[in-house]
Amino acid sequence: MPTIRAPASRQTATLQVAVKCRPLTDNESRRSRHIIQVIDDKNVAVLDPDISKGYLDLIQNRTKEKRYSFDHVYAPGCSNTDVYKNISPTVLGVVQGLNVTVFAYGSTGSGKTYTMVGSRSDPGLMVLSFRTIFDQIKKDDSSDTFEVSCSYLEVYNEVIYDLLEKSSGHLELREDPEHGIIVAGLRRIKVHSADKILELLNIGNSRRKTESTEANATSSRSHAVLEITVRRKQKGKYGSQVLRGKLALVDLAGSERASETNNFGQKLRDGANINKSLLALANCINALGKQNKKGLAYVPYRNSKLTRILKDGLSGNSRTVMIATISPADDQYHHTTNTLKYADRAKEIKTHVHKNIGTIDNHVEDYQRMIENLQGEVSQLKKELADKEHQLSVKPTEKAADNELSWLNVLSQETGENVQERINLQKALFELEETNKRNRMELQHLDGAIARPQVVNEKDYALLQALTSRRQVILDNIRDNDEAGAGYRKDIELNESRRRQLQDMIEEATSNNGNRTYLQILSQYRLLGMNNAELQIEMAMRDQVIHNQRESLRSLWNILYGTGLNQKQILKLAAKQGLTVEGCPLPSSSPDVATPHGRLPPFMSFPSPQSQSSSPSSCFLQQGFSTMSVLKNQHETPTICRQEHLSSYYMMSGSSPYAGDGKQWASGASTPYHSTPETKSERSPCSGELRTPYSGIEGFSRQRKDSCSRER
Repeated sequence: MPTIRAPASRQTATLQVAVKCRPLTDNESRRSRHIIQVIDDKNVAVLDPDISKGYLDLIQNRTKEKRYSFDHVYAPGCSNTDVYKNISPTVLGVVQGLNVTVFAYGSTGSGKTYTMVGSRSDPGLMVLSFRTIFDQIKKDDSSDTFEVSCSYLEVYNEVIYDLLEKSSGHLELREDPEHGIIVAGLRRIKVHSADKILELLNIGNSRRKTESTEANATSSRSHAVLEITVRRKQKGKYGSQVLRGKLALVDLAGSERASETNNFGQKLRDGANINKSLLALANCINALGKQNKKGLAYVPYRNSKLTRILKDGLSGNSRTVMIATISPADDQYHHTTNTLKYADRAKEIKTHVHKNIGTIDNHVEDYQRMIENLQGEVSQLKKELADKEHQLSVKPTEKAADNELSWLNVLSQETGENVQERINLQKALFELEETNKRNRMELQHLDGAIARPQVVNEKDYALLQALTSRRQVILDNIRDNDEAGAGYRKDIELNESRRRQLQDMIEEATSNNGNRTYLQILSQYRLLGMNNAELQIEMAMRDQVIHNQRESLRSLWNILYGTGLNQKQILKLAAKQGLTVEGCPLPSSSPDVATPHGRLPPFMSFPSPQSQSSSPSSCFLQQGFSTMSVLKNQHETPTICRQEHLSSYYMMSGSSPYAGDGKQWASGASTPYHSTPETKSERSPCSGELRTPYSGIEGFSRQRKDSCSRER
């Protein structure tokens, strides 16, 4: 019997923002003035640093004093333990299979590293968090088994390094359809106590890049991410259910001005890269805040590796806490106000949280056998590679050949970077065009809604004005996205020009050199590597299609509820068709199964097993779920409402019956895909009420239902 897996519950959470003000240092106490005033535990004021302003400036509102409100505000005398008391309930969600992200944001010397790492007398949020996790595991009295692992990485000059490896190479980011952004080759160590994680944390901190500047004696020159993964296995009769929680603790490097630090050389380049990645993070925060207020907007996650790592924490499946650290000195006024400005915008960011639930059946040994075979093959290939390298090393080579090989390696590295840059640009352009496509769909729907109604009263006039305003917002987004797309296309043209230059250099080397055969073989090898990278793009797009189909299955459940069927009626209907819904008992099949309108909606069809075997198109989705039913709509293109939590946009099809009415468009808020519209643009032949143009979904008003009942 086919099996349908019910979708996991999802909650919308707001990014939690806290502000922590550090005390003045001894040097600042002698030369600076305290300008931070903590009003209460939720409000903070930044005083005007210019004390020479007179009474006239104050009454004319020309002061620079600013006030802000946040979830939590901590005065200079508060310890890290005081900060952790308010975020500890969020951290405990990791044991229950939730994702949690905590990061500190602020200028250099504002106390980010002290807040996240701390000291012996005042442990930071990293230390307090993993102690809480192990304490909670010890208190658990169930029969569940826990497995805890951790990893520690840094992003230095846009290059990722493993802090748990003594000599780590460059690591690359990969996109996984199930787990989101992952770091390929990152070492994960299983731990059994908080002391072990503390030991690994100290080892990683000793390998971090730090330098002394005039603004901060121990300035972090890299962004560090400590990730703790908790796998909770719950044993059942037919397999084991696994809850996978992830805690990401991020210590960002601080923004700095070259005029304040007086850096030069490598320090100056490090500061420029730090500011570049923090600017990309600030742009993402601005776009997400704008998206929540105005609707669909493009979020440039791909502008920095830091923003790609924090993508889930900013808008995906995660409960996120932002700690904004500020300095109370008057000479840090601009840094303080900038930090508070971005923190204030971050309050508007929404994330979509659900438990990470997986199952392990009785065929794990088959996968284990496959892994062992692959590991044996890898070992054999490594041995053959070592033999080849040894043979090359023992052969006498001339200095010219060494220089030539070195030059070719540099050229090969540039070729690989060129391919990777083109991949990122093409992906970004693809996402941008997809966003604009959905903007134009909504614009078309808005134009139709504006053209149809006739202004009868003030209410209709206000609705028409609201729809017109929403239309202008969509046009602005389309124009902005077109400009960004033109920039991406220009970058792609420059990338292609550089690729042709590199190819010409390789061809020239193969034609002019005496060892032509060897260079041609090596060149072909590099070209095959480029083709392999292009194939990876196609695989990533295929994985995205699989993910979208799974989201469509989730939306199908919501459409079932939207037709008016309750859970009991759905189960009866499934039992009659020979289907099973996991986790719900099936009632006995009866011939009197009916919808609230007396018949099954025409856009749904549950075929028998025989029809499924005979028709290749009868399976709607087979992606880790059992065979369900084909979506048979009366229209040419079935409309599926979809909310993509891993993407940088929120899409709802303009032709969807759940797209919401004109008022919901005018408000700028996204319509939940489980809601049912009461009025649409087409009039029913049965009454004067408006109804949906989709005959398969009977979303009538109450007056429509009464009039139709009398006709029956």
